[in-house]
Amino acid sequence: MKIICNPISFGGKARKMWPKVVKILKDEKFDFEVEWTKGVNDAVEIVKRSVDEHDLLIVYGGDGTVNEVVTGIGQTGFKSTMGIIPVGRGNDNAFNIRQTNIIEDIVEMLKAKEERTIDCIEIDDGQRYCMGVAGAGIDSVVADRTYGKKTRIVYQIALMRSFFTYRPRHMHIDIDDGREVIDGKSLITSIGNGQRVGNGKFVAPNAIVDDGLLDIVVVGDTGILDSLITSRKLSDGSHLSHPKVHEYRGKKVVLSTESTKRLVAHSMGELLGPLPHTFVCKHGVLKVLKMPDKILEREGWLYDNTFSSKK
Repeated sequence: MKIICNPISFGGKARKMWPKVVKILKDEKFDFEVEWTKGVNDAVEIVKRSVDEHDLLIVYGGDGTVNEVVTGIGQTGFKSTMGIIPVGRGNDNAFNIRQTNIIEDIVEMLKAKEERTIDCIEIDDGQRYCMGVAGAGIDSVVADRTYGKKTRIVYQIALMRSFFTYRPRHMHIDIDDGREVIDGKSLITSIGNGQRVGNGKFVAPNAIVDDGLLDIVVVGDTGILDSLITSRKLSDGSHLSHPKVHEYRGKKVVLSTESTKRLVAHSMGELLGPLPHTFVCKHGVLKVLKMPDKILEREGWLYDNTFSSKK
């Protein structure tokens, strides 16, 4: 297996934690190769150089590194299986496939080598791929404002400040080539294959990672008070009960806007640039390592609603 490591994940803590991790892996007699990323999108290129020689690619990093590895795997035809050693701040991608960040659990997962096949979001005809949540709105603005400095405190400050300065903007949401069209102002439009993004926010709590469908959650034209209320409810997914929040499902979503103000999209917090963007669910293409059932049962995840199948 090959481990793709990001030295700056978690503000550099990933690099400091590595000696302990590599010692455990060596003590367990794993045969592995290591390559460290050197900059943005480097993990994509590492994947492209590695897929012919490595069936198993392990991400040692946070959600941004996972994004890049998933993109590399997607752009090379989904040949390799991916595993995650989560050492970021949020580790939402790992949670979305119900994986812990406990090294002993990860060792058990690497020994078992059980696979699970999940869906993946193809963005703009394969320019990017995402296994979790993409979208546009105030969350993209926060990602834009905190790019390169996303500590939890900075993120929370930027989020709260944005709720007082950002107003919902026009968004045209086309689901499945016109089967359903939403046209109006939106605070947030989230497109979920996974449930969680943004350091633990359940923006798409009903998303299932292997059902062939995307969950589209639209927070509509809210004022400051409703925006703040909705934000607080994102932590547990209860925002879906708010009258200005609507949920849809589909296989393809096109986001565009007529707003004169800049409106960018994101993929698990990574900026994609201004609208328009197209998001397509690619069903059952991404192979990921699955935690053993005894761990899933311990965590209460064995029959979790994030999977349509236990396998």
